[in-house]
Amino acid sequence: MAEITIIINLPTEFETMFSMQKRLSTIIIISASLMAQSAYAADWTEKVTIKGFASAVYQQTDDPVFFNGDCARTFTGPIPDSCDGTPGGEPGTVNGVTPANGGINEDGSFRRTRIGLNINANINERVTLQTQFLVLEEEDEYKMHLDWGFISLAINDEHTIRAGKIKLPVGLVNEFQSVGFAFPWIEAPQLFYTADFNGANITRESYRGLSYLWQTYVGDWAFSTDIFWGNIALEGMSLNGMLGATLKAEWDDSVYVQASTYSGDMLYEPRMSAMLNGTHQVATIGIGGDINGFLFYSEYANVTMDMDMQESTTWYASAGYTFDEVTLLVTHQNMDKGVNVPEAMKNAQTMDSITLRYDVFYNTALKFELSKIDTEKGVGLFAAGAATDIKPADSVNMFGMALEVIF
Repeated sequence: MAEITIIINLPTEFETMFSMQKRLSTIIIISASLMAQSAYAADWTEKVTIKGFASAVYQQTDDPVFFNGDCARTFTGPIPDSCDGTPGGEPGTVNGVTPANGGINEDGSFRRTRIGLNINANINERVTLQTQFLVLEEEDEYKMHLDWGFISLAINDEHTIRAGKIKLPVGLVNEFQSVGFAFPWIEAPQLFYTADFNGANITRESYRGLSYLWQTYVGDWAFSTDIFWGNIALEGMSLNGMLGATLKAEWDDSVYVQASTYSGDMLYEPRMSAMLNGTHQVATIGIGGDINGFLFYSEYANVTMDMDMQESTTWYASAGYTFDEVTLLVTHQNMDKGVNVPEAMKNAQTMDSITLRYDVFYNTALKFELSKIDTEKGVGLFAAGAATDIKPADSVNMFGMALEVIF
């Protein structure tokens, strides 16, 4: 069978028209894609907010023993807890503590320097994602970790459920303790807010679990209740089955009162077997405010841990006045720890401070602070718990300065 080939020659104008239509289609597709991306970008910027803060902090005492550091050496009792296990510490350390994991001593420290970033996203009308990433010095380098991050579901204007890693709502300033610009001191009162095990053990950074938050407004008053449940994981220990509640009342954005209580089951590593299956219970109450430039803060806490030497009462009072951009503040702190135990197993420490804050700009503050730390019993927050350790002086002076910003 013969093959028949048909050749059709289109006029040049048809080829040109076809080519133009093809290019036009391509341009339309690319334009639509760019418009979609632009719309998505605009949508993203409307849904996500990014804020941050930073604190450059320097502190120095007039004593060689480290104060309020990361090392757990300060455990006072039958089981000395040294950082390196060597009586008196390895050469080049102070009681086994190096500047890399120590606190503040006569050599000075920038250990409280930090940078934080808040990234929050509106998933939809009721659901939000809230996070805070914090960069802190750990040992020899700075490391970033998730300070808190949780999903929030607003049932309505008054009721909210949160789940994830949530800031523990115990203490007037604990939920924003990392944001130094937000309060007048260089650090939140250390005897009350310390994470040192030999301290009062009142509050921690955050917990993993659930929260039910209720908020309402009546005239000039705002009321809230936060019921929380979960666990706190720490090095060498954990607090499981924690259940607590925080009640807060605030008047005219000027004065606020807050009360908290929580309890949970302690689980420690084997060397702390005396405290296994114990219960950690905390109760706090506090008041704070700013009335026509007059600042005041005061909190009280009672802690029991099924062990007499760990039972404590801690309180502080702080008052000051703001003169335009300058704030002057005085603070007294008191920690008394250990009941029905020998004097050698008790810890009693006070701290008196005067703080000067100068607001350089609306988002920048410069702070200076002088403190006097008196240790009446034990070693307080000093890293000197082992019998062979160098002990701090009964009275130690501390100087601090900080430059803090929000953005």
